[in-house]
Amino acid sequence: MYSILKISAQRRWRSLLSLLLAALMLATTLVPLTGQAQVLPQDQLDGQAWSEFGVQAELMPDVTMAAGALVTGDGRVLWSRNIDEHRAPASITKIMTAILAFEHLQAGQELTMPPMRLEPAESRAFLREGDILTREQLIESLLIVSGNDAAQAIAQIVADDIPSFVKLMNERAVELGMNDSHFHDASGLDFPDQYTTARDLATLARFAMTKPEFREVVGSIETSFTTNRRHHDLHNTNILLQSYNGATGIKTGRTTGAGFSVIVSAERNGLELYAIVLGTGADLTRFFEARRLLDCGFTHYREKKLALESTVVGAAQVTNFPDKTVQVAVAQDVSLPVLDVAGTIDQHIEINTTRSPVRRGDELGFMTFTQRDRLIARVPLIATQEVNDPFFLVQWYYNAVIAWRNRGQ
Repeated sequence: MYSILKISAQRRWRSLLSLLLAALMLATTLVPLTGQAQVLPQDQLDGQAWSEFGVQAELMPDVTMAAGALVTGDGRVLWSRNIDEHRAPASITKIMTAILAFEHLQAGQELTMPPMRLEPAESRAFLREGDILTREQLIESLLIVSGNDAAQAIAQIVADDIPSFVKLMNERAVELGMNDSHFHDASGLDFPDQYTTARDLATLARFAMTKPEFREVVGSIETSFTTNRRHHDLHNTNILLQSYNGATGIKTGRTTGAGFSVIVSAERNGLELYAIVLGTGADLTRFFEARRLLDCGFTHYREKKLALESTVVGAAQVTNFPDKTVQVAVAQDVSLPVLDVAGTIDQHIEINTTRSPVRRGDELGFMTFTQRDRLIARVPLIATQEVNDPFFLVQWYYNAVIAWRNRGQ
């Protein structure tokens, strides 16, 4: 009875603490943070050293994390620090554990908790041997409160033992293109051969968030369920879900070797960004710095209209007429997210010559947009008029005129 009351008190305390932390985050949303944050020479902007862009340091994320990245939903790395440095993954490991649970267990399947061995300091969902849960409840216990007991149970249920499950984890990592990661357990404890990188975690997070079931769980602020023995109230360890506009997920992590880490995703106006924060020195710091990265992304990576459909940009020469041209126009609107601090956008127009007959809508060239020599968009240019073939005697005359004009060239 005492242990049950103690657990209940712990849950109430964690719930209250979560609300207080969320309130603190809200209260400081408009207040710039000061302290030991810094912009480092190795920080990169759009894949290059930030100093090469000629931007002021004040425009760069001012953060203390050991490694991290700000990545778009389609995988573009907007900002990074030590993105390929090996780091302890901590409980962010559980993203992979959850992926395998979704892939190997049936929806609604009832599962019996196996024997588990946890050290006193390990995070847990307070599941016990013999508890009967559904697949969904077990995954919620894994992701929402980061239960190492849930991780161990998934490993044993899916693969009979943890080493066999770890083998599945590493095989799946290779399949996903996580080329600098290696797992040792399903929970994310510190082991010399358990490591990952900010780049690989961005890959893992983006893949996981394509799964609607996963996205629903990590986007839940809280949930509850009842097993065959007791009731469980779960409160998400990711406090930005309560305090950051548009937050959608995904996972926290903390060990001695990893420091305080988190991956946070957020979506605004159809644009989803991922902030990977690895190795901060305090619990709240990881959330403040994730917010900084996301703020920077939503401020400087925004939708920009580059061209309007039907805008006339030039004329194409019709070569079998002496003086005939056809107006060409942009085939479609060009609108896409652009990182404004990455430099000016250059426009180049290439219009081809043509021969009659010309029909409205024929492609007669293209317009390209580049930023620092990187192609960011290409759109066809099309004819806005029609030109029929001339009568053959008229064509003979035109050919003579063209030949006379070109003599000596």
